[in-house]
Amino acid sequence: MPADVKPDPLAVPLPGSRWLRTFAFDPMSTRLSGRHLRVEVPFETLAPGPMGRSVHVVDYDDARRTWYQPVDLDLGIVLAQDGLRPSENDPRSHQQIVYAVAMSVIDRFERFMGRRFRWRQEQVLRLVPHAFEGRNAYFDPRRQAVLFGYYTAELDDPGANLPGQVIFTCLSNDIIAHEVTHAIVHRLRRRYAEATNPDVFALHEALADLVALFHHFNYPEVVREAIASTSGDLRSGGGLLDLAREFGESTGRGAALRSALAQEHAGEKPRPFATLTEPHERGASFVVAVFRAYLDSYQHAIADLLRIATGGSGVLPQGALHPDLVDRVTTEAIHTADRMLRMVVRAFDYLPVVDPSFGDLVRGIVTADRDLYPDDAAHLRGRLVESLRVSGTYPSGVGSLADDALTWPVPEKEIRLGDEASDVDVRGILASATQDLDIGADAGDMGSASFETWLSPQQAPGEVSAQGEKLGQAISEWANHHALDLGLDPEAITTLAGLHVSFRIGEDQQPRPEIVLQLAQRRADLEDQSLDPQKRPRMRSGTTVILRADGVVSRIIAKPLPLRDDSLLNGLPKHSPARRFDAWGTERLAALRAWQSTVADADPLTAWTAEPAQWRLNFASLHAEPAGVLDVGA
Repeated sequence: MPADVKPDPLAVPLPGSRWLRTFAFDPMSTRLSGRHLRVEVPFETLAPGPMGRSVHVVDYDDARRTWYQPVDLDLGIVLAQDGLRPSENDPRSHQQIVYAVAMSVIDRFERFMGRRFRWRQEQVLRLVPHAFEGRNAYFDPRRQAVLFGYYTAELDDPGANLPGQVIFTCLSNDIIAHEVTHAIVHRLRRRYAEATNPDVFALHEALADLVALFHHFNYPEVVREAIASTSGDLRSGGGLLDLAREFGESTGRGAALRSALAQEHAGEKPRPFATLTEPHERGASFVVAVFRAYLDSYQHAIADLLRIATGGSGVLPQGALHPDLVDRVTTEAIHTADRMLRMVVRAFDYLPVVDPSFGDLVRGIVTADRDLYPDDAAHLRGRLVESLRVSGTYPSGVGSLADDALTWPVPEKEIRLGDEASDVDVRGILASATQDLDIGADAGDMGSASFETWLSPQQAPGEVSAQGEKLGQAISEWANHHALDLGLDPEAITTLAGLHVSFRIGEDQQPRPEIVLQLAQRRADLEDQSLDPQKRPRMRSGTTVILRADGVVSRIIAKPLPLRDDSLLNGLPKHSPARRFDAWGTERLAALRAWQSTVADADPLTAWTAEPAQWRLNFASLHAEPAGVLDVGA
């Protein structure tokens, strides 16, 4: 190349991924094992912080009134060594770790859900590694931030830690993954921050624990070591199925904060799901059931390998496994874990807009998986449903636990988005979503700031784009026209709480595009009229609508309330969808009011404030340390 010709830096393509180093789950585990881990995340150009398209690390230590120097992960010397070496004493490595784990979790959600992930109004999720001094870490929806605390280990029983040493929750991969999952769930279903039944926060906790535990299987070296040390029996795999071990030991528990198989290891008989009331306990029951199904599926997947390795007996001899067998078993363990978590994450699009239950989650899992894998050749779905049944977790109002009974209902007549009742450009929605999938292209209209701003209820007047307003009005008009068939009230205002398109790959390896609408209504007429409208528990209904690429409705997932004017039912058949929705709505209204009374009776502040007790249930209080009992959501 001539000396006067300079190379074009843009001619070199950007890498597809970036590797960053973290502790082996936490600093204590790294010290005991002598190993760090590397996390692979999508490559993006970063500002110091790090600050990217989805995540911004803001490192302000409120207890010490100090700003810590932000790490620049795009510096050549940092890129060359896969990020900084993790250190408990360097805040910059803390920033790197929270960014790496958070982006890894977001990347898995994108892959499993079949679409690019965006926060509302093009915001980013703020991660604050040293937010406060305390044994806690939690997601704050108001600040759109995950706040990590730090504290000193117990003096008498710190586990494998130095008595009184400073423990940073932001250095625990498990805690980071758990809290980021809370933020993602809130983004996907914002009304799940309202505790309308005993399952709402428990479901939040269960999903966050599942993502954090299955995140361990992102590290082949960890899985390989667990398999080699246990001859393939992951039930005794130790840290692989433990959650937040350093946190649990440093706070005097003597063990990990939670374990996927804690009861089994302790020889305890699981308590029936119906008897559990505390959110972490209720969520843990679901997690244990999922992992039992996973372990059963894993053992089935490696049975042929064991038969080959043992000459047909399937009984392994004493001694270390052959390295080739360890590698093959590791591959099956990771693949099965990926498939099991994918089943759960995909179910988000098949969950109701408001008031979810674990029964709804079971139905969502079965429906989403059956639509893509109708034959269930690996029997993962069947094992999961059976494991949940044994734990006492199953939907109400279904005739059996067969697939066709658990899947959400299909409309009894054809309903099409973009019919004569509305002016919705279905092809335009699909084209915009397809454009969003190309990370090198400009985002389509659905991913633009104007569209997401329109969807936000905090939208200020005058800021709505013409395109967003037209689309929203058209979908609302369509929903009102078909309200009785969608489980909505024709006389209530319907808002579009969410709209996206997912592209998933089915069993035949063909893409399956689906349009998902979230339609919501607030029923002020059913609320306590004696209270100020701004200080009363909300009564909400809503419907998730799944549509095919041609705009035809394929699934209706409704959480109805009774019709304001039941004369609308006159002349309708006895078993019409509208009559069923109205009956379900009456039952649900009674359940909502009973739950509000239960929460109010249990809250000592009820007699001292007009604020509804239900409003005092939030992520921070859920993860607080009341009366010396630690309930940190890790």
